Amino acid sequence: MRRMTALSIACFAVAAAIAAFLVAMSTRETIPYEVAEVPLVAEESAAEDGGTDPVDWDALPDSVVAWVRVPGTTVDYPIVQGDASDPDFYLTHDANGNRSAWGAPYIDAGCAKGVLNPLVIVYGHHMSDGTMFGPLEQYADRSFAEEHRTILVYTRERDVELEVFATDVVDADREGVRTRFGDAADLRAYLDERLGRCEVVLERPEGVERAWAFATCSYQTANSRTVVLAREVG
Repeated sequence: MRRMTALSIACFAVAAAIAAFLVAMSTRETIPYEVAEVPLVAEESAAEDGGTDPVDWDALPDSVVAWVRVPGTTVDYPIVQGDASDPDFYLTHDANGNRSAWGAPYIDAGCAKGVLNPLVIVYGHHMSDGTMFGPLEQYADRSFAEEHRTILVYTRERDVELEVFATDVVDADREGVRTRFGDAADLRAYLDERLGRCEVVLERPEGVERAWAFATCSYQTANSRTVVLAREVG
């Protein structure tokens, strides 16, 4: 288990990088992504009913491996894959590889199978303007989590519906990140143990083959992270 992980260094690295970057810029930087209106669940069913593909993959760079939408929030962004050679590159670069304070939501470099990893860990910034993964901090509130259990992920190969089952608020100075599991039983044992420490538990899912964890900075402590745990359904 890595002691110094992307979770534990994110805020420190980002704070320094953003400060230096913004001071160096002569003009105000703007978010590199279009901020969509709050999506409705009903709108997301078009592709399932034979409508148009919800993501225009031809318009996206090859670095984008997935797209995440959380109906009822403004979370609607591309996801890239972190690389072991520079695991924190997307903390300060957008999906096109351009320098950006907003970075890009990215899968932990330790998830060797990417979107097919047993546990897919996705990091995203909590920006002061409410963009990126900022809304995910609200999952620490049970009523919000219950009302926003659906997370939609689109990959180039398939569409994935996720159901949130828990929220964990962790101290990044103490919490390690695990990305490798022997089999599905190993994953389920890990999740079961973790649920005992979660702030919000909506259910204890059985038979999980793959789970996702969406992590962002939050401010319950000096270096805390809100981690939203969801399982694939359907």
